[in-house]
Amino acid sequence: MPTGEENTAEDSPERPDRASLTRALHELESAQRRVQKNAERIYDEKRCELIVELLPVLDNLDRTIDAAKAATEPVLIAGVRMVRAQLESLLVRYGVERVDAAGQRFDPALHEAVVATPVLEPNLVGAVLRQVAPGYRFGDKVLRAARVSVGVIRHGPGRPSA
Repeated sequence: MPTGEENTAEDSPERPDRASLTRALHELESAQRRVQKNAERIYDEKRCELIVELLPVLDNLDRTIDAAKAATEPVLIAGVRMVRAQLESLLVRYGVERVDAAGQRFDPALHEAVVATPVLEPNLVGAVLRQVAPGYRFGDKVLRAARVSVGVIRHGPGRPSA
């Protein structure tokens, strides 16, 4: 039979102490940070996937503009340029940066050599001579390397090296 005494803190079974509550709070905060970091990583990966899929559209608009320069319809060319500018502006807002390579030294981390052009001048060996298609990066990640023509040494009169 109860004696009328109230249960005190000493009588309650397994009451958590301040240190264990602090540890639990730190573990919870750490788990929240991990979940947030993982969500941000997945978000960035999905943005990169979308951007990579949109880059060929931008390339095709560039090709359309180049092909239409000979056309007699300047209004059509202006319209395509506006669509292209709108798409590029959208990509820039999402953090995409265009990588132009013309005039730079060939860097396999940023450039993809699609043409090797024989050159006579030693300073042009290993240089990007022409950009076939621009590259794009998102933060520090290269989404697509710039496609370029690179100078290679020419051996003999009029004969490129093999």
